[in-house]
Amino acid sequence: MKEENKKKTSTRKKTTSTKSTAKKQTTKKVGTTSKKTTTKKTTVKKAPIKELEQETTSFVVEEMEKKTIEEPVKLQKDEYITPSIHIMGIIAIFLATMLVIIYGVVMFKKAKEVTYSDDWANKSYLVEQEISPQLECDKIPNAILGDRSFIFVTIYSEEEFELEKDLAKVIKENKLNSDFYVYPLTDNCGPVSNPDSVAGQNLKLESGLTKTPAILFYRNGLLEEVVTREDEKMLEVGDFQKLLDIYEITK
Repeated sequence: MKEENKKKTSTRKKTTSTKSTAKKQTTKKVGTTSKKTTTKKTTVKKAPIKELEQETTSFVVEEMEKKTIEEPVKLQKDEYITPSIHIMGIIAIFLATMLVIIYGVVMFKKAKEVTYSDDWANKSYLVEQEISPQLECDKIPNAILGDRSFIFVTIYSEEEFELEKDLAKVIKENKLNSDFYVYPLTDNCGPVSNPDSVAGQNLKLESGLTKTPAILFYRNGLLEEVVTREDEKMLEVGDFQKLLDIYEITK
């Protein structure tokens, strides 16, 4: 019985040792397996050297291509900068010249207007063209003694100067050169608005003359008609023609 018990005991020990050995082997296998998997993970994270070299090379090539494209563009811009500056300068000179010309034309017109007004400030178109004589205050009584006499009372304005041009045509057509006189309000005979002044008495004005220009019509020394405008408009040659038609004064 003792021997049998020993055998059983030894058999159990062997079995136990066998199991422990198997456990150790299993443990070793598992350990080796975990190490291998760990090594694989680290190798996945690392990039191959060839791939890095390829990426670096492609990046450098791209940068070189960008530079080669940008450099001609810069050169073209520089080439266009200088001509554009010249064009802007030419335009500026042209505009300045045009301004000077316009200013000169405007100043010339103004000077011409001033000269024109100065030349005709104290003159009559009818007198200058020797169409009608100019009357002085003391000559009026003798001038109105004829069968028909016309006296153009004027202050020598530019508008009246233009009116005299139109009157000249009617005077010539009706042969009134020797009957038509010009009396300027520039002498010292007093205002024509005052009938008691020397001018008012010589012109036979009963109520005075308040508007100029005016055309006074006389027959045998008597004032028959005063031609003037009742409105604010300028006297026209048509007003004088109406007077001639009314009194049947024709050529």
